[in-house]
Amino acid sequence: MSGHKTTHNQTERYRYIDKILSEGKSTSFEKLREQIRDEFEDKKFSDSSLRRDLRYMKESLDAPIVFDRKKGGYLYEKPFNFPIQGISQDDIFILALIKKFLKKYDDANPLYNRAAAFITKHFPSVEKTESKIEDRFVISKGPKPIIDNEVFEKILEALKNNLELSFVYRSKWEPLKNHRIVKPCQLIVDNGHIFLYAASSKNGMLTRLYNLNRIQEVQILTTRTFDLPPDYKFEEDFEKGRWGAFQYDESYEFKIAVYGDSRNTLYESIWADDQVLESFPNEEKIVISFTSSQWIPIQKWLLSFGADAEPLEPDWLVDWWKTETEKMYKKSIKMGK
Repeated sequence: MSGHKTTHNQTERYRYIDKILSEGKSTSFEKLREQIRDEFEDKKFSDSSLRRDLRYMKESLDAPIVFDRKKGGYLYEKPFNFPIQGISQDDIFILALIKKFLKKYDDANPLYNRAAAFITKHFPSVEKTESKIEDRFVISKGPKPIIDNEVFEKILEALKNNLELSFVYRSKWEPLKNHRIVKPCQLIVDNGHIFLYAASSKNGMLTRLYNLNRIQEVQILTTRTFDLPPDYKFEEDFEKGRWGAFQYDESYEFKIAVYGDSRNTLYESIWADDQVLESFPNEEKIVISFTSSQWIPIQKWLLSFGADAEPLEPDWLVDWWKTETEKMYKKSIKMGK
């Protein structure tokens, strides 16, 4: 009805209609309309609005609504689980985009794969929207982490039931395989990779991250349960940097100068919560200052600028950078011969 405003939203009506039809009795159009008017104290709720609601529930929520001519009313022709919280057309659009993002990793990331399957199962109407946006939204592909699905499922099972895990780990820093027995606390997702944040079974205070790519021979210790400590969560309260999941014991005050066109990069992201940018137009330079303990990704970030960046602080980073650039220079000379 033109100009008519309601005090409720469509999702509330969908849920109420679902409640009525789920009772298994046929309900006439007129009775359904009157029940809605009484429930929401909306005497002006129109026939056209109810028709739109029924059509939307059938076409977008896949509700099995049928009109039984013999009984003269609407009912579900089969059991139906109303989608969680109910969703609007805009919600479906967003879910389609989320699913498209999850599919970026194909089937290599079991966590993302599960999430995409959940959307398909509970919101089947998303598939219709997916086909419409397929050529309008592109999510570029990056490196695809290779994760063993059996490893993931066992870790997930242990997490859900607070069971200890036994596995062999191939650390990046240690050449030999190491056997670990841990108390799994959380799964951490970082740039497509999945990490297990776990406490040592021997020393519950000793926690670390384990890359699922490097975990092998996983066994769930079904007889060894544990209680999560109150401070088990992977926290970054002390960590002001935004360089991924890895943290280290000591924080440093970083100061890095960025030159030329590369300066624009500093304005495109927030690299640390306490970052300070100082501009020096005459030198075509910006100096970024921040606090972080995540020195390894910062080293990689610094080198990614090539000749357009140099570290100013701390001293150990300046020395490391000079050594690395000198090595690269010597290699380039050697390759040029």
